[in-house]
Amino acid sequence: MQFAFSIAVYHCFLYNGKYQNKSLFIVKYSKERGTMTAKTHGYITKEIELEQIYQFILKWFDPSAKVNRYENKNGENNEMAVYFTYKGEERRLFAIVYKSTKFSKTGQKERQIFLDLGYWGSSVEIMKSIISNFSGYLDENDCDDEDPYFIAEHPEGIMPNVIKITRSELNKRLGGTVVIIDED
Repeated sequence: MQFAFSIAVYHCFLYNGKYQNKSLFIVKYSKERGTMTAKTHGYITKEIELEQIYQFILKWFDPSAKVNRYENKNGENNEMAVYFTYKGEERRLFAIVYKSTKFSKTGQKERQIFLDLGYWGSSVEIMKSIISNFSGYLDENDCDDEDPYFIAEHPEGIMPNVIKITRSELNKRLGGTVVIIDED
């Protein structure tokens, strides 16, 4: 079996009064040649702490999730990486607090939390769940031409899964003819 690898470089500009150029090198190995390092990105625009994201993952995805927290030179906890398992997938979610005009309604730089998750398996489902708990924007695949879209805060905290299925497949799975009626 052949392995391929790619290196992604991220430049993070921290907002502690001065811009700092910080490079994070991530080496990604894949089992097939030609795969890309596509990512699922989330942008939480609500004022929350990184710890709330970690607690959400502990509650809804993996009670044994591990976290690495990173502080800037002022001692502020502004970055973290959470390692967890979801539906048998070993995942790493990277989160950073920063200021940006992206998604700003005033045009001024506003505090946001940027979320980064590899685009494979359940990445979109995971990110939708996290963002729907806090509200924000989701870019399902950063390598396509689709723009990020807004997800409102869901009252139950978890966005219900949308299951797309044909009527014939539904009939086959349930072992008969399915008649869908409206609830009163």
